Amino acid sequence: MNVLVDTDVLSYTYKKDSRAALYEPHLKNNFLLISFMTFA
Repeated sequence: MNVLVDTDVLSYTYKKDSRAALYEPHLKNNFLLISFMTFA
């Protein structure tokens, strides 16, 4: 399944923030997408 990842969730994961664990089950085994503005 494709999942559009919010900027905050991406930030939590990148910074290894403890809040990232809340989103981990939704991100695993999925094709992750980010918006152009998140990338920019």
